[in-house]
Parts: sequence; C-alpha cells; structure tokens
Amino acid sequence: MEEELLSLSSVPQYNGLTRDKVVDLLKRITNVKAGVLGDVCLDVYWHADMTISELSRETPHYNLPVIRETFGPGAAGNVANNFKQLGCAEVSLCSIVGDDWRGTLLQEALGQRGIDDTFLLADKGRVTPAYCKTILRGLQDAEQEAPRIDFINLDAPFEALQRRLVAELDKMAAKVDVICVTDQLKSGVTGQLLRERLRYWAALGKRIVVDSRENIGKYKGIVVKPNEIEALGWCYGSLKYHPSSENEIIKAGQRLARNAEAPCCVTMGEKGALWFEGGQVTYVPTVAVEPPIDIVGAGDTFSAAFLSALGAGSPGPEAAAFAHLASAVSVRKLGGVGSATPQEILIRFDQTVKMQKTF
Repeated sequence: MEEELLSLSSVPQYNGLTRDKVVDLLKRITNVKAGVLGDVCLDVYWHADMTISELSRETPHYNLPVIRETFGPGAAGNVANNFKQLGCAEVSLCSIVGDDWRGTLLQEALGQRGIDDTFLLADKGRVTPAYCKTILRGLQDAEQEAPRIDFINLDAPFEALQRRLVAELDKMAAKVDVICVTDQLKSGVTGQLLRERLRYWAALGKRIVVDSRENIGKYKGIVVKPNEIEALGWCYGSLKYHPSSENEIIKAGQRLARNAEAPCCVTMGEKGALWFEGGQVTYVPTVAVEPPIDIVGAGDTFSAAFLSALGAGSPGPEAAAFAHLASAVSVRKLGGVGSATPQEILIRFDQTVKMQKTF
C-alpha cells in the first residue's frame, strides 16, 4: 500500500487565538514561576570604530579600536531573560559556569535582570561559555560583524559535577511551575543523569519543554521542541540533510513524538509550527514578518512564550500561536538577541489582524 503523502494544507489547522485570549493569557502568565536548565553563556558585543583604526608599528595589521562593549546572558540565560520580559512571577536558572571573569559578568547580568541564580554552580574546572561578537563600523555608519570568538569547554562535566547539578535541579523544580531545557552546546551540561531526572519530574506533572540542537532524540517523557532542520537531522541521522518536503517534516515530527513518548512541537520559521500529540498533528500557521529581521535568539523567545502559555493552561496549538506572536516581535529587534513584552505582543496581534484583512 502506498504511503500517504501529507502537506500543511492536508492536516487540521489552528486559527483560534483571539485578542481576548491573548489578554487573558498574558494575565495568567504573571502567576507562572519559570525555571531554566541547561547551557548558559555570556553574550559579548565589542563595537569597533574602523574609521579610527591605525596600522600597527610592530605588525602589518590594522587594529580594531573598541569604543563600546556590552554584555548579556545568552543561550539558557537568554531564555530566562525572555521569561522575565514576558512577565513571569519568578524566573530561576540552573546551570554550571566557570570561576572566571565571564562567569562574574554573567552573574551580574542575571542579577540586573532579576533572574534568580541560586541554582547556578561555579566550578574552577569549567570555562564559562561566551559568544564574543566584534561589530565593525566604517564610513556612513556601515556595520559588519567579524568572525565570532567563542569560549568553550572541550568536555562535558564529570559525573560528580553532574550529580551536583541534579541536586540543584531538584531544588529548583520544587519551587517552579515549568522548566525549559536549553541543550545547545556540544560539551554542554545536560547529560544522561539530568535527562533521567527531568523525566522523573515530568512524570510527576511538571511542565517541561526541551530545545536541543543535537540530542533531541535522547529525551523521553518530555515535550520536545525542535525546528524542522533538527527534527529532520534526528530522523535522517545528519543535520546536513535538509529536504524541504512538507511530508518529510510531518513524518519526522510524528516519529519524534513517538520516540519521546510525549508531545512534539516542530517550528518552521515563517511557515509556522506543527503540534504532535496523541497520534494527531495540528498545523499552527503564522504571519511572516516584513524585513529587515534578525533571527538570533528567536528560538529562545518562542521557547519561553510557548512554555509560559502551557504553564498558564493553554493547549499546545494555542501556546504555539501565542509563541509565534512573541517570536515576530523578537526578530524585529536587530543587532542582538531579542525578546517580547506583553505590550509588544498585543501590538503584534493587532498588526497581524490588519495584515490578514488586507488579503
């Protein structure tokens, strides 16, 4: 028997998000206590004014004269900041950093944003991950980003340190309503011990969503939220495999949901998202954002908004539709990692309604 070919137009579609629902949801989110677990890093921005660059006397190179630098929490730290911007009652972060200058700056940045770092471990054997971006400015205010400088760990935490992190996760899980997992780095903090403990908390009814670049298939009993490339990469064994077939994306999401033994949300950028639950699939469309856009951090915004909505009682498709609004706000914030406030989300909803009426 020939296998059925599926497309976005052939599966049920969710279009039930109204302005009243958004207003009510934003109100309920203010009671949600959010926890974030996973790979945290420091985002560093160095702004170099190349119009005053000088040729070195010692080497045949022009210098990069940095006139301004800014720091902020990245990766799991950016997810935590997005929860905070959405108006969650409390936001906590559980991770491991190094005993270094980047760790100090990261903790200061978290504190400035009102994020609880009580469950953050500092270890001398680890490096605090950092993404350092040099922004070169030339004539007529032209800007270009130079190759990024990354501070990384070559190995995952040793078992003793992982067990310490499991203990911190337990303490955080006992006080929060939802947990967002950011499994982003190759030598990151989320190993098998943590995955097993997350499954334990999920079985107790804790709302948990996992965003993982390379390990999405290793999580069981937990809602997984890959993008279409990650879902296809898991399904076909390589992130380089990137077919555009809607049928293959849907099939990959179905397989991933069965593997996880839990619902799955596959995001597809401007095409929207797919929600898989109980053997059923729902397509949640979105409205494309007019350029210019910057997609850095948009996945973090989606994760925080999606899980905030789930924690506030929304079903999966409604939570995804709400997260689309937040992501649309985020990608319009150029030159950094974005976020979305309640007021911005409402404005985006109103803009979307107007855009749909013009078609």
